[in-house]
Amino acid sequence: MSLSTKIHTRLAPQYLFVDINQRCNLRCQHCMYWKTKQDDPSALISIERRNDIIQEFAGMNSSGKVVICGGESMLDPDRYFAVTAKCAEIGMRCFSVINGTRLATTEMADRMMEEGPTEITVSLNSHLPEVHDETRGVAGSFDMAVRALRLLLESRRTYGRGPKIFAMAVICECNYRDLDALYDFVLNDIGADKLKLNFLQPTFGPPTAWYQDRFFDQNVIRNEEELARIILACDEKYDLRINPVWLEQVKMYHRSIRNNGWMRLGWRRGKGTEAHICNSYERNIMVDLRGRARLCFYSGFPAFQLVQPGDLRRFWESCDRLRQRMSRCNRYCAISHSVRKEAATLK
Repeated sequence: MSLSTKIHTRLAPQYLFVDINQRCNLRCQHCMYWKTKQDDPSALISIERRNDIIQEFAGMNSSGKVVICGGESMLDPDRYFAVTAKCAEIGMRCFSVINGTRLATTEMADRMMEEGPTEITVSLNSHLPEVHDETRGVAGSFDMAVRALRLLLESRRTYGRGPKIFAMAVICECNYRDLDALYDFVLNDIGADKLKLNFLQPTFGPPTAWYQDRFFDQNVIRNEEELARIILACDEKYDLRINPVWLEQVKMYHRSIRNNGWMRLGWRRGKGTEAHICNSYERNIMVDLRGRARLCFYSGFPAFQLVQPGDLRRFWESCDRLRQRMSRCNRYCAISHSVRKEAATLK
């Protein structure tokens, strides 16, 4: 991508998403990262180069947030804690979503209090072990996720301070009717600070010409009106402060999928949502393992190789033409927690 486009003054980016791996030790049915061929290590940016990029981002917005991305990011603790240490050094908030499998001891929970992110989210798809394990593809993954949450919360109580601790669920046909029980389990039994909701999208990974997205086809929610009623009932019961605009977009997302049909084609289905609901290009920069910057996770939009100091700013300030193109994108990924314009809850 050329940076010759006329530079315009824009609002500063709010989030920097940094990949530290693309491998995972679970076998989630909605994600194929565990099947992804790993890059040549010599082609990946160093810890030092990633820290330089974080430093440059801080210069663009000192109140911005850094998000650690994977795979399962804690499989590479040297890279993981290098990001958190850099953020702590320069006073930036740092967020992370983990599957809990590498947070199995009090010692690791204590390290997360001392050296970890300022917000930790553990993936948890159900209060029922069999449902979580089925969607995550590994027996025992429920127990590991719940153990991680409990260890983190216990360590925070011991320290008397620490990060926000959330759970996050991928909501689909096999679990949405049990949302009340899941909220009760997360908020009252485990005692986490929040349960965040994501909704099933087509399966992440490298689709091929013959690829059939059977999990998406079988598990995307068919009855969005019932889903909305359940969420509103949970809102009233648990005082969630659900954003009504977001809830209408959730309904529109699922209605769009049903009307488009051919769910088994996953990402290959050309149609998207009825309305544009993403604003990633106005607030996010994603930097991959090779040091390439994008305005969203979709590889169909061009990336720019970050080579020298100042490239991150030059990239951000030269993308107005690309932003105009992205403002017409209605891909299903727009419902994702990371890129959607509307937050699920009101401030």
